[in-house]
Amino acid sequence: MKRFSAFFLASSCLAFAPQAPKLAPSFHLNVATAGHDVGKSPSPLYNSMIKKGSKSQLADVVIDPDYTIATVFAITAASIIATNQEFNGILGAAFHAYAAGLFAVQATRLRVIFDKDSFEFKKVVSAVGPTKLKDAGANFVVGGKNRWAYKSFVNWDFYPSYNFPLLVYFKETQTPKKDGSVGQIHFFPAVCNVKQLKEQFELRGCARVGKS
Repeated sequence: MKRFSAFFLASSCLAFAPQAPKLAPSFHLNVATAGHDVGKSPSPLYNSMIKKGSKSQLADVVIDPDYTIATVFAITAASIIATNQEFNGILGAAFHAYAAGLFAVQATRLRVIFDKDSFEFKKVVSAVGPTKLKDAGANFVVGGKNRWAYKSFVNWDFYPSYNFPLLVYFKETQTPKKDGSVGQIHFFPAVCNVKQLKEQFELRGCARVGKS
């Protein structure tokens, strides 16, 4: 329970952090005056052509939302209450149900964007009609925009693993630190498609420790 509580608190604080993930094609990002319109998924042929091009030729991409974490926590909540109706069981089920709701909301209202030169978080303006995105505002933890240039990345990964991702991690040198050290670490819940995330991190040339 202590480990679940620590993860839940970290996820709640980092919802908009440099710290919003089944496996469907990525969306185009079409820029509109009032926001961003999400277009249709590119075809496999288009993806193969893009991968052969240079970074400057890559289309803007919006990563698909993923409700796996929310589903896992919801199932866990149901399992707990089904097998333990004592106070501690009810408390544990309530915690997991609340976490499931939180992750579902994050997956619904946050999007990860890969554009020409930067990685960015945006908010969904409305779930009704064509999806439009707007700026996510200042970062809740370290301040500044939720946008980081690919060239500033020094590492990224998935925890506890790529096959069972709960958190997405990345470290960049763009955000200034008050203590003067180099590199800011970020975590955010894996409420978006991690397969697409990994592909885009690699396509955009985001540096990764120990990886070519």
